[in-house]
Amino acid sequence: MRNKSLFLFSLLIMASMILGACATPTPETIIQTQEVIKTVEVVVEGETVIVTATPEPVVEKEFTSADASTLVYTTFGEPDTLDPALDYETAGGNILANVYESLVFYNRERADEFVAALAEEVPSAENGLISEDGKTYTFNIREGVTFHDGADLTPSDVAFSYVRGVLQGSTSSPQWLFTEAYFGVGVDDISVLVEAATQFGLEALPTLTSDQIGELPGALYDDIDAMVATDPAILAGVCEYAKTKVVADDAAGTVTLNLQQAWAPLISTLAGYWGAVMDQDWVAANGGWDGDCATWQNYYAITAENSPFTAITNGTGPYMLDHWTQGQEIGLLRFDDYWRTEPIWEGGPSGPASIERILIKKVDEWGTRFAMAQAGDSDFFTVNRENVAQVDPLVGEWCYYDAATDTHGACEVTGDGPFRLYIGAPTVTRTDVFLNFNINNPEGGNTFIGSGQLDGNGIPVDFFSDIHIRKAFNYCFDWETFINDALVGEGIQSIGIPLPGMPGFDPNGPIYSYDPDKCAEEFQLAELSGPNGETVWDTGFRLQIAYNTGNTTRQTVAEILGETLITINDKFQVEVIGLPWPTFLRSQNARTLPMFISGWHEDIHDPHNWYVPYLTGLYGRRQSLPEEFLASAQAQINAGVAETDPAARNEIYTALNQEIFDLAPQIILAVATQRHYEQRWIDGWYYNPAYSDAFYYAYSKK
Repeated sequence: MRNKSLFLFSLLIMASMILGACATPTPETIIQTQEVIKTVEVVVEGETVIVTATPEPVVEKEFTSADASTLVYTTFGEPDTLDPALDYETAGGNILANVYESLVFYNRERADEFVAALAEEVPSAENGLISEDGKTYTFNIREGVTFHDGADLTPSDVAFSYVRGVLQGSTSSPQWLFTEAYFGVGVDDISVLVEAATQFGLEALPTLTSDQIGELPGALYDDIDAMVATDPAILAGVCEYAKTKVVADDAAGTVTLNLQQAWAPLISTLAGYWGAVMDQDWVAANGGWDGDCATWQNYYAITAENSPFTAITNGTGPYMLDHWTQGQEIGLLRFDDYWRTEPIWEGGPSGPASIERILIKKVDEWGTRFAMAQAGDSDFFTVNRENVAQVDPLVGEWCYYDAATDTHGACEVTGDGPFRLYIGAPTVTRTDVFLNFNINNPEGGNTFIGSGQLDGNGIPVDFFSDIHIRKAFNYCFDWETFINDALVGEGIQSIGIPLPGMPGFDPNGPIYSYDPDKCAEEFQLAELSGPNGETVWDTGFRLQIAYNTGNTTRQTVAEILGETLITINDKFQVEVIGLPWPTFLRSQNARTLPMFISGWHEDIHDPHNWYVPYLTGLYGRRQSLPEEFLASAQAQINAGVAETDPAARNEIYTALNQEIFDLAPQIILAVATQRHYEQRWIDGWYYNPAYSDAFYYAYSKK
């Protein structure tokens, strides 16, 4: 009896302790029951019997936020522009994906399945909305949709938006994703079409071949003055031709896309934020193109600084832009008249968004971001790889990627830590190092190259035109240190530009590896010389490597390279410089950076979307790659995207890979796996590799 009484008394004491713990004031509501297992010895008729008490049921800790109406995301950097036809980076894409809408959207985490958005249904051959030859797509435009300012969406708005995009063009925009589909392989900018019309005549445009296009010198690329000075009849004719590719019928409620050739990635291209639909009247009223073919050239290659839509928006999406305090935060406000009445996907949301306000706070300094997360003042927060060891002990719920289902499986609760971590999904993004073959030095005012000469205090503008210097930089990079330190071991060295599994990816392909002896040898072979014949090895150099402020992974890349170079030769001086994101982008576009560390997040899962930006498009042009190489690469890229046989396509890309290796225009780094941290009171997050992971319409808070 005494032992039994002590046992019951012990349970009562433990129960009171548990109840007392529930009343402890904390920043979050906590319901916690501890599992108590009490073993006692009881003597029954002279025999000792071991008795184990039945444990109390385990109740998982519940996490709630102080304010379920506002979601706070802390990160570094901010958008370049909010013009959906111009923006081509993820910070802006994050905002645009929530404020604007396209005809179709991705089916939750699936990058290869789509749901209807501003179109009533996704076109297919089965529903008759894609023609038998694959060149004509018809979209029935949804009725009853309004823009944030209250104006009705019309098919004409859709057609205007897509024509405006390609006419606005520029090699720094995403519009090349559409121009090739509309006008033919190799037409990566509207300027190519203007040049072709000038040389071959307007009537020849529908019949131009990729070979004819490839012979054009590209004299009008991004040249606003030259475009404006072109024959007005040619300009108007190109505009009218572009309008035949996107045709609206307001009476029938349709928009028809007429492609130059069958183009399998079209639907996935339309799903991106560059497929956003704008209100034509609102665009014209706010200083944009009004649709008149006599004036479009005035808006060609417009920049973020000059676009009237860099800081204002008017979409149809679930959120409206409330404010943008540059350098501090962006605020989004729920659009209460949002049109969607049916779930966006099976089990997905409908009607107005669950969360009323979104605040994206620019917090470049990691310590501040981490402190805000610990205090519960941010819901999502960017964690660089070198900081995961600091955060992981606070993770109480781990959600692992399941390759069999291509999504994150059931999450495992491991403790009372406040954070949830989604981990392990293969990423479709990569950071790399880009070398500028012909650095722009306007009137000798480029501070990134020091003295501008090979005199030990700078570098000449053609420093990276020397193949031996480019190879030396490749041999001097330590991939093992980068993967272990910057990616916490969660990555593999890339072999060439395309991702694993894509056509063109060859696990046995040519690859540079860390080799200090080869690095020194290549520097000694460099043919570049100083004003008095000085060699690179004897004189040394000083240059700056640029990255975007707050991205410590990219900063680590630069530091690893700088540390290796100075051990090779103490006359090799590298200064690592962080630039604010908009300044970083504009310096790339101006080609003033000798070398820069940037990244690519694929738009569509296809090698074409990697080779083009790295060679003939975005980065290739920022690197001033030599014309002879560009011509060869363009011909192979065109042949690769037009080839439907996978084996033949792979053969084309294999030859291109060898040319890239021989030229060594970049230092291709490593592919990492994905990590996403959030507070455990968030619901609805998912990972889709095709776009920024912040589609706020899907989320809710407790």
